[in-house]
Amino acid sequence: MLMNITIFMKSLWSSLLENFNLRSTYNLAFFFSLALLAGFQACQKDPNAIGLDLRDRDDLLNAIFTDTVTLTAYSVLEDTLNTRNLSSNLLGFIKDPVFGTTSAGFFAQFVPEGNSVNFGNAPQLDSIVLTLRYTGSFFGDTLNPFVIQVYRLTEDISSTETYYQNKIFAHSSENLTYHNDFHLYPKPSSKVKLDTIVEAHARIRLDDELGKLLLGVPSEMVTNDVFKSFFKGLYVCAKPLANDGSIVSFALTSALTCIQLYYKNDSLTRRFQFPIREKETVRVGNYDHNYNAGNISFINQVVYKDTLLGRELLYVQSMGGIQTKIIFPHIKAFKDKNMVINKAELVITYAGEENSLFPPPNQLNLYRVNNKGENNIPLLDSYTSFWGGRYNTTTKEYRFSITRYLQDVILREDFQPYIYLIANPRAGSASRLILNGTHPVDHSSRLRLELYYTEH
Repeated sequence: MLMNITIFMKSLWSSLLENFNLRSTYNLAFFFSLALLAGFQACQKDPNAIGLDLRDRDDLLNAIFTDTVTLTAYSVLEDTLNTRNLSSNLLGFIKDPVFGTTSAGFFAQFVPEGNSVNFGNAPQLDSIVLTLRYTGSFFGDTLNPFVIQVYRLTEDISSTETYYQNKIFAHSSENLTYHNDFHLYPKPSSKVKLDTIVEAHARIRLDDELGKLLLGVPSEMVTNDVFKSFFKGLYVCAKPLANDGSIVSFALTSALTCIQLYYKNDSLTRRFQFPIREKETVRVGNYDHNYNAGNISFINQVVYKDTLLGRELLYVQSMGGIQTKIIFPHIKAFKDKNMVINKAELVITYAGEENSLFPPPNQLNLYRVNNKGENNIPLLDSYTSFWGGRYNTTTKEYRFSITRYLQDVILREDFQPYIYLIANPRAGSASRLILNGTHPVDHSSRLRLELYYTEH
């Protein structure tokens, strides 16, 4: 780096000499400023960043390698997860042979497409339909249908409050679907033929009484706030059937997601829409997990907190589900041993065979907790280009570079020697992972830390 700067400055100096004149002294000022900056960069060294630039280069040949650093790990239930205004929302039900059952639904506000509403004289309802735009993402077997139920909210959704995955808003007890047992057969990638071919979406006909109610209250649509006070929104949820189910993802702020009101006026069929606008409405995801329906090893570790089972298998699940705590119990001892960490990679190996219904997530993430108990703090390594965390289909591994984090743990009292492994994204996507523990049957695929360090 310094050699390149030197060559560049020699070239610049030659150019300046060739073109120098008394009226161009700013060229000289620029040169000296650049020289000072280069000298400052060459001399400056962050003592806490020692070793961070040693990335698979010859420097590592002088380092000592070990992958036997003691790790302790076990899986635990995740705390509350913010599900307000997600980029996508989940709907469905899944029965997992390991993780038990999970259901997903959402609460959403709607607003009229315009505030100067005039349905004309004596409008006649044709139908009312809830449309939900698929994102294309799904989890489980989409050949398995589930029942959708829709309820009218009786509780306001705040425009400022934070809501979590276990929040239930008060709602009516009357299911508003036109067919009481409406079966959704998810088709997240299939376009829909109406008057024209439109993007993939689900169409759920609602009870005519709701349509008649909305046709009769144009006065409640003078502003969005007035309407949201009158019609607080809908709760859309899934009811399981006797199959393993599936969970699908919807883009609620898409133009294709809305309540569509079809009515006749003067013998013409018209349509009026109530969309879910991004800046004018609130959406809240709701997830419910029943882990007691999972397998016994999973239940004993996650529900009954048998942490020793983390030696064999570990678990991660999105949707406010499961996270894995990884502890480095002896790492702070490095401070007294005159050792510098040059490179540290956390290696996570997928356990089991590839499963098309429950594939390993493409990306995982890590966060830390400080000594005040504040969590969800990103590791500084996550801002670097070599952070990692993506699934390698060849090696069945995830690798994270955590060099800076471990150095901070060693040198700083406010850094705790443990981190949490989580799904990414945590809230708007359905996923789960079974990974090898710290002492699995196949020792070569264990959860481990690969460490390069030097002594001085």
